[in-house]
Amino acid sequence: MGKFVAGTSLFGGRGAYTTSTRGLRLFRYDDLLREVDLFCRHGVETGTVGESELKQRIPYIFVGRKNGNYMIVQGAMHAREHLTALLVVCLAKHLVKNNRLPIDGGIYFVPMTNPDGVRLAQEGVGFVTDKQRKSNLLAVNGGTDFSLWKANADGVDINVNFDAHWAEGAQNGFYRSACNYVGRQPFSAAESRALRDFTLLIKPVVTLSYHLKGEEIYWEFGQTGHRRQRDKRYAEAISRYTGYPLVTLSGSVGGYKDWCIQCLKIPAYTIEVGSDRFEHPFPYSQLSVILRQNLDLPRKLLNSVVRDRRRLFGTNLHTLFE
Repeated sequence: MGKFVAGTSLFGGRGAYTTSTRGLRLFRYDDLLREVDLFCRHGVETGTVGESELKQRIPYIFVGRKNGNYMIVQGAMHAREHLTALLVVCLAKHLVKNNRLPIDGGIYFVPMTNPDGVRLAQEGVGFVTDKQRKSNLLAVNGGTDFSLWKANADGVDINVNFDAHWAEGAQNGFYRSACNYVGRQPFSAAESRALRDFTLLIKPVVTLSYHLKGEEIYWEFGQTGHRRQRDKRYAEAISRYTGYPLVTLSGSVGGYKDWCIQCLKIPAYTIEVGSDRFEHPFPYSQLSVILRQNLDLPRKLLNSVVRDRRRLFGTNLHTLFE
């Protein structure tokens, strides 16, 4: 599997990473914490969304202005999709490095929503200190190889644990599993509660979730009328920018995007990056391709949403991303 090696930081120094088909290691939770510390030491606001099931903090990086117009960009909700954590860090670094690019608000980057799961996928159960939990995880997984694990440390798939037609999905599971288990109730997972509470606190005007893989864009969840027209126009602009097609899913519910659309009534998007030509665990050698396709998307999307809100919620959406 392709991995990455330490490279030259955008801030100067050795804190960042470059892709390589012969890299030495994965982008781990400890690497994320070092990156967040590096942002902080260079004057960028950082903080914590909340804590995971195993009490690991879920960091954020804020880039932009505090003017009430906010966006949340999150990654690595599914454990095996940890490449998206590095992607989100790189997207934040792009804006810090190019600080003259206008941002009409601020972007909260949450690179690793599921740190426990990422550690399971990369390290196995060795870091889990509770013996009963460790035993349960091994039994649920059916062995020691967690590289395809998607859930959190409680066997809950976070992206079906939000209160948006919870447990009504076609592929929903009702027992602890590597994927698809909806949890005991909506927001039973520490990670979904943390992201919910943070989102309600921030009150974003748009959210963007990065998943892996397929090069597809999901944008709808029962919107009607103006909201459907608005959200589809933004989705079409995202498609033009990334080159990814729009996809309509039936029977997929309980995700963060779904909850943002249904409960907050804001545009929210899930982007599946990475070509389906590759299997999981996904090769880190593809990061440079993915980054080119998405590099300035968060800023452009936020600017467009804010501008159109000022135009009475989007009467001139044909000018998106200009």
